[in-house]
Amino acid sequence: MRKTLVVLAALAATATGLAGCSSGSDGGPGPAGSSGTAGRTTVHITIEGGTVTPHGDRVDAEVGKPVVLHIEADRSGEIHVHSTPEQHVDFPEGTSTRTLTIDKPGIVDVEDHALDKVIVQLQVS
Repeated sequence: MRKTLVVLAALAATATGLAGCSSGSDGGPGPAGSSGTAGRTTVHITIEGGTVTPHGDRVDAEVGKPVVLHIEADRSGEIHVHSTPEQHVDFPEGTSTRTLTIDKPGIVDVEDHALDKVIVQLQVS
């Protein structure tokens, strides 16, 4: 009986730890990005007052799977995705969502050239 209780306590602790790392309803636990369902990666981007977050974080993505950019911005602009071929993502002032795919593995910089900032680096595999 005691052995069973120890095993159950260990399982409960593991489940609690995993729950803290699980993704939220938007597919990601963190502000930068995360893998969600079916290999989708979501990146949350905030552009406000001349600054952008995240600040060059590395985010995992999969070749050929959707990368969703959730953008909240105080101005309209363009994000450059230095993939092959390069992609340009226009966004309006306010909240918007853009989806792209990366067809080749490697590290892909995602930048706001107007701010001269790397937003994220997609580690595509």
